[in-house]
Amino acid sequence: MDLSLSVRDFVADLEPTGSIDVRRALVLEEEPMALGVRAHARVQRRLEREHPGSRSEVPVLAELEADGFQVRVRGRMDLLLALDPPVVEEIKTTLRPALLLQALAEEPDHPFAQQARLYAWIQGRGTGLAPACRIRVVDLLEGAETVLPVAFDPETFGAWVEARVRALHAAWLRAEARRAERRQLAAALTFPFADPRPGQAALLDEVRTTLEAGGRLLLQAPTGLGKTAAVLYPALEKALRDDLRVFYATPRNSQFEVAEDCVRRIRAQGHPVRSVTLRAKEKVCPQPEVDCRPEVCPRAEAYYDRLRTCGVLEELAALGCADPPSLAEAADRHVLCPFELALDAARNADVVIGDYNYAFAPGATLARFFGTPEEARRTVVLVDEAHNLPARAADWFSPGLDLAWLEELRKRRTPGWERGLRGRFTRQARRCAALLQGFDGPHREVMVEPGPFLAEETRLVRLVAEAAARGQDLRPSHPLAELQRGWSEFCGVLRQLGPEHILTWIPPGRLQITCAEASEHLAERMAGLASAVLFSATLKPFEYHRRLCGLDAAAPREAEVPSPFPPARRKLLVVPQISTLWRRREQEAPRIAGFLSRVLPLRRGNYAVFFPSFDLLERTLPHLDLPDFRVRAQPRRAAAAQVAGLLEALRGERGVVVLAVQGGSLAEGIDLPGEALIGCVIVGPPLPPFDLEREAIKRHFQARYGRGREYAYAYPATARAVQAAGRVIRTPTDAGLLIFLDGRFLDPTFTCGFPEGWIPGNPRALVSRSILADVAAFWASCDP
Repeated sequence: MDLSLSVRDFVADLEPTGSIDVRRALVLEEEPMALGVRAHARVQRRLEREHPGSRSEVPVLAELEADGFQVRVRGRMDLLLALDPPVVEEIKTTLRPALLLQALAEEPDHPFAQQARLYAWIQGRGTGLAPACRIRVVDLLEGAETVLPVAFDPETFGAWVEARVRALHAAWLRAEARRAERRQLAAALTFPFADPRPGQAALLDEVRTTLEAGGRLLLQAPTGLGKTAAVLYPALEKALRDDLRVFYATPRNSQFEVAEDCVRRIRAQGHPVRSVTLRAKEKVCPQPEVDCRPEVCPRAEAYYDRLRTCGVLEELAALGCADPPSLAEAADRHVLCPFELALDAARNADVVIGDYNYAFAPGATLARFFGTPEEARRTVVLVDEAHNLPARAADWFSPGLDLAWLEELRKRRTPGWERGLRGRFTRQARRCAALLQGFDGPHREVMVEPGPFLAEETRLVRLVAEAAARGQDLRPSHPLAELQRGWSEFCGVLRQLGPEHILTWIPPGRLQITCAEASEHLAERMAGLASAVLFSATLKPFEYHRRLCGLDAAAPREAEVPSPFPPARRKLLVVPQISTLWRRREQEAPRIAGFLSRVLPLRRGNYAVFFPSFDLLERTLPHLDLPDFRVRAQPRRAAAAQVAGLLEALRGERGVVVLAVQGGSLAEGIDLPGEALIGCVIVGPPLPPFDLEREAIKRHFQARYGRGREYAYAYPATARAVQAAGRVIRTPTDAGLLIFLDGRFLDPTFTCGFPEGWIPGNPRALVSRSILADVAAFWASCDP
């Protein structure tokens, strides 16, 4: 039995104590920053010159043993100074030196001090000569250095090392017992449905084959087939057997419930699997503002101490499916942070359910699941509605800076400014605004010299650090904190500009970075996983999604499972006589309304009409003549309650027509089987806006893949259209009408994204010479 750990991990607390304090976390995370790495190297080179014979980055390996349990500890000493006696020195670079120095003074066993002691202990163990040890704190803004001696007694520290090895052994034994329990669970696991639906067996086989090979899979399967169970079950089976974790990544909160339901069904069969659902901190925080400082938030104060003694983790493990309401109730009862509680409960979960951000976003990735190569290799990621991933990933690298935003921050009334700070902030905001004003002019692509922006970022960081040191209450909504956060987000992308980035000035005052694709970032993340399954009802053409999801080099398996539902129960028509071209929309809106007013009454029931934009929806609505139907329209920027009301009408009434937009909250991830929805009309392909940025994206894709128009416009539009149409035909007994208005749906660049079985040999066969008669005949054929 043995364990390999880094020096940093060996000295880290096995169980954190005290309070949540975001400030300490920020200091601990600053070390790997590029700025810190450069400063680190400069200090090492200088000290080597000052002390000849000194060495930097000295490799260290120690084999430690207790009760037959071995721990192999590896690391690199920052400096071994050739003094008498030798000195082990740890260099810590930080933007917040006062905070770090205070922490080191208050915590004799701070992780940084323990690292220095461990290096000194290992060095003395090997040479017989115990060195001294110290920490050098380097201020990244001012360049000042503070050297702190670290008290070190080899015998006392040796006893601590032995105790730590025994504690790690005990933790390993507990983990081994859990691994054995999970292996037994895997052997007994059964599919959560007595009889797999038609097509599910094929899905199960595809997923199992991919997981056993540690591969990647792009999987297209129709809505209503039960994709979630067919993907999650074999992934859970594999994870339990091989001591892995399943991360179920989804872009919508509504999809959380689908995965949770699958876990509950498995548990209902007597299999005590565990799942935890993560929601964004901003969504679950009960405080008026997210501010994770113990002096501000009572749930952060002594959080770890209460967590250790209250037994809530055991409660959640027994519950099995820790969904957001359960986590909120438990957090309220024990006065704990619900977000941190979810993360802590997730450590021992078999399935973690959460947003794409937690698995892939650069600023939000969960370090405890994906922060190291070892952790990532223990994770199987299932990407639900994977056609959304390329656009979401591109958004992470598409920040902007806006003059109106800067002006609002400058004028915001904020009580409690420390003396003189308000004036310095105002001058800083004006300097930032002056940089943007230098780009004033028409909407155009621009060249940006990073230097001036990075210089303002440094000034902002220094101002924030000084304000904090002088006692300014810098809540997240404080104008200074908000400006520094937004400016640094922009600079973070500015530092790594590549050919996939487009910089534009958008009048009246926005400097925008637009990322055409984030495939290289996703490729790096995907490569480190144990396995990945990306699934959706719309992943065609596979080449497009394979490339933009970062899987091109991984040679993933690609599979499409056709709909097992009777083709005779589906009527699909394309109506090329109606155009949704932008220049024709004003005159076509009455024609669209007339078409709907004639076709929908042929069978009274519930229909969804999905438009490419709110503009065309609002133009069409006044012309509708459907006296026997209740017509409801999705409002712009609809609140969750308004969307829920529309869904409730479809599920609880008959004779409802809902007008909505493709790509919106009603067009994906909702289940409307049977009479809840008998027909969908797709009003034209929802092409992205034809603007300067999109045209630049098209040029990028043309240069890289030779498919500019398809990648920038046609394929994303087809995915949205097919997703909307997928709300119909959810079960084998459903009957449904699918009508696509616009002749562009006959173009191969659009039809190549349609599911297998939708298009006959010649797409023109979907064009009816007598639409009303054909639709009436279809409905008659569906009657018992």
